[in-house]
Amino acid sequence: MNITATQLKQQTHILSHLKEEDIIVTKRDKPFAVIIAYDKYQEMLTQNQQQAIKKKIQALQSMEAIDLGGKDYQSIKSEMA
Repeated sequence: MNITATQLKQQTHILSHLKEEDIIVTKRDKPFAVIIAYDKYQEMLTQNQQQAIKKKIQALQSMEAIDLGGKDYQSIKSEMA
């Protein structure tokens, strides 16, 4: 569902559609924001945190595999960020 910021201000009942679909808010015909259900937001945060942890674990595992001439500390540190 696409709506303008003005429509959202004037017609807050539109938020009842969140259970069915995400709402894309536009300004001047360009996407400005997305409104999603809170449960979906929490799920996305959890997935993001899990991906970050996985990335850090992979970086630590690569540190264990470093031989002379392998990756340096700065490269690994940047991969973890």
